[in-house]
Amino acid sequence: MNMSRRTRGSAKPLLALNLLAGACVTAWAQTTPATPAAPAADLGRVEITGTAQTYQPPPTSAATKTDTPILLTPQSLQVVPRAVLNDQKALTLTDAVRNVAGVGEDFGFNGSAQPLLILRGFQTTSMTASGNMSGMSSYFINGVKVMGVPLNMANVDSVEVVKGPASVLYGRSEPGGLVNVVPKALPADPRLGLEQTIGQYGLSRTVVEGGGALNADKTLLGRASVSYDKGGSNRDFVVNKLAAFSGTLAWVPDADTRVALTVDHNAQKYRNDFGIPADGDRPVKLPRTRQYNDSPDLSSITSDSVLLDAQTKIAPNWTLKGRVVSMRAKTREVDVWPYRENLIGLDSCDNSAGLTALCRYYFYVRPEGRTKLDQVTVDLIGNVRLGGLQHKLLAEIDHYSTKKTGDVFFTQINSVDVFNPVLGSAPPLDTSFPLPVDDYSKWTSLTLQDQIAFGGGWHGVFALRHDRTEALFSLAPGLEPNKKSFTTPRIGAVWEFMPNQTLYAQVQDSIAANNGRDANGVALEAERARQVEIGWKQSALGGRLNTTVAIFELVKRNRASRNPVTFATTTEGDARSRGLEVDAIGQVSPQLALIGSYTYLDAKVTRDGQDPAAEGKRLANTARNAGSLWGRWMFDEQWAAGAGVFLQGQRQGDNANSFQLPGYGRVDAMASYAFKAGGGKGSVQFNLKNVFDKVYYSGSHPLVKDWIQPGSPRTASVTLRLDY
Repeated sequence: MNMSRRTRGSAKPLLALNLLAGACVTAWAQTTPATPAAPAADLGRVEITGTAQTYQPPPTSAATKTDTPILLTPQSLQVVPRAVLNDQKALTLTDAVRNVAGVGEDFGFNGSAQPLLILRGFQTTSMTASGNMSGMSSYFINGVKVMGVPLNMANVDSVEVVKGPASVLYGRSEPGGLVNVVPKALPADPRLGLEQTIGQYGLSRTVVEGGGALNADKTLLGRASVSYDKGGSNRDFVVNKLAAFSGTLAWVPDADTRVALTVDHNAQKYRNDFGIPADGDRPVKLPRTRQYNDSPDLSSITSDSVLLDAQTKIAPNWTLKGRVVSMRAKTREVDVWPYRENLIGLDSCDNSAGLTALCRYYFYVRPEGRTKLDQVTVDLIGNVRLGGLQHKLLAEIDHYSTKKTGDVFFTQINSVDVFNPVLGSAPPLDTSFPLPVDDYSKWTSLTLQDQIAFGGGWHGVFALRHDRTEALFSLAPGLEPNKKSFTTPRIGAVWEFMPNQTLYAQVQDSIAANNGRDANGVALEAERARQVEIGWKQSALGGRLNTTVAIFELVKRNRASRNPVTFATTTEGDARSRGLEVDAIGQVSPQLALIGSYTYLDAKVTRDGQDPAAEGKRLANTARNAGSLWGRWMFDEQWAAGAGVFLQGQRQGDNANSFQLPGYGRVDAMASYAFKAGGGKGSVQFNLKNVFDKVYYSGSHPLVKDWIQPGSPRTASVTLRLDY
């Protein structure tokens, strides 16, 4: 079905706006001499919240694992800095990444603190790497891949989005890209911050954080933060609570050596929002509060992690880095799943004459689960001159293992009427018939990378990664794990054809080692992908304004598909994603800061061994046109205001293309006032999300018509921040 007239019309102005902005930036840059990047203090911005308020992105090594500028990286890489997160009051990871082209939202099963994302048309979690129905959230925290771990946004300094395959450096990633969350840094000077946010629908977040040098010569640094987040929701029975602690102790004896120990504790309690169903080709019109998960108990996860990170120069041009990570978690998954299919036949939910009822299940829930993650990584980085050329070398050895234990349960309970449900009395989980599960994976990897400066503005990157994997997810314990070995290449080139402007091209493969079995118990083939990407980057206004334009084609082979009734999985399909992305962010002037994006995306199935009729259908939750534009204006050192629009075109609600999610435009706004507070600084900030109270749908499950996530209504919040 075609995009609605209103949405179809909005895409053209958005495209024109991005093209116009790009042209203006180019013209401005050509008349502005190239200068080194200016620090935030040069912009005249008073630091009011203990973090930099410039929109200029911080340096990142996410795409190369070396100190390579974004301008010289042959891949689209975007960073959402803390200033944007502060201004927009981004309380979830989805709030942060909506500013980045090519990133969307899928349906997740673990509450708002564990979102499931889509990059360039593909989920960040493989269907065959997370068990039934593929809802486990996955992202990177400080370079470590985690699954099913709640994210404490109060401790986030920036969010990095690496577009396209990153398996050469990280191994365990999906082809659309990865999202890496960077925690707040250690301060050298004493700091204490207090923050309180309150808002509609019970929204509340309290943050206490502080740190600084612990000795006179500032070689011992410490930082700690405590937060409690009660996510507000207008939805029936939905609960999202997160209590978190993070503490870091670092020894920095000189500029060449650093050893840091970080301890994190997260305790999340939630009752997941399963959304609403579709009837025909659109979501059912229901009260905005309606959802059908009324489990008598809350689901929960309590995680504890320890990270030991060290680096030192072992020679003038050689640096050795090491990292050891250990995480343990206790989980309780007891949500009630509404689903129109009558899988067991114990209750009546006959929808043959149209949608009237939903069956409900405790669907492979795990009331007493344990998760563990361990990783050891050693990097050797060198800057050497060989054959008359400058080389930046990386050699990495990595071992990563995860395991999840605990019996699962499958039980059908009472159905509900879609339009007149009787809720609030769901029976507790019956634990009479446990199903044991094997669920684990191991990766042992070697990576070699050479970044070469050829001269004349030309740079190249050549990398290989070899992985040995062992993985299994099975409800029939005792099966042999899937064992595979892979070698993954990466080749890229960058040409700096004029100061602060580059053209780049890259070919890169990715791999996702499958841990599942098909209906006959045969190990599934690994999902593979290859992407070709070309692009243009510019750093204007002395490095304060950065733009990336990328064109790409990404093909995923052996794509997983699952029967929605039998849940049998196969890898007999291919999908192709191609598109154009525009990202821009920066501090245009001391007063004006901007972040914007535009995406044109054509993502569809190109082969399906089970269902040839699926060929040509669009991938779920991928709008052909999408974009965003947010700006903040500093009137003076005290007053600031900002506003932005976030646009999505029409999306297919599932991979069968049986229903559509209408396009929408959502407007947010903020205003803040900074003041002196004794010997410190303070600020009051007012945020209004969904200013015009637009009814929209943020995402849906790609396999099920009954889990469509409505967007939040108009929501106001106010934040008081004090820094000393």
